[in-house]
Amino acid sequence: MAELIKEERFIYFIATEEHVLRVQELIGGSSVWPDSYRISVPGSGSRDARKFYGRTAREVLEKATEYLSSTYLPV
Repeated sequence: MAELIKEERFIYFIATEEHVLRVQELIGGSSVWPDSYRISVPGSGSRDARKFYGRTAREVLEKATEYLSSTYLPV
């Protein structure tokens, strides 16, 4: 199963904590995604790992940052 994926990195801050979000765009291949873009948010002690899909990079960034903000626990 081969796929061609374009990846862009974005840096997002919650308080003083830095998160690097990698937006992936499925360019081609045999994989089927619900939408063209996705972000995988890793799990931690305070949140579950999740994948977000959307039609645009901005859409998945907004979903992921909203999720990270809602599950943020200061260290």
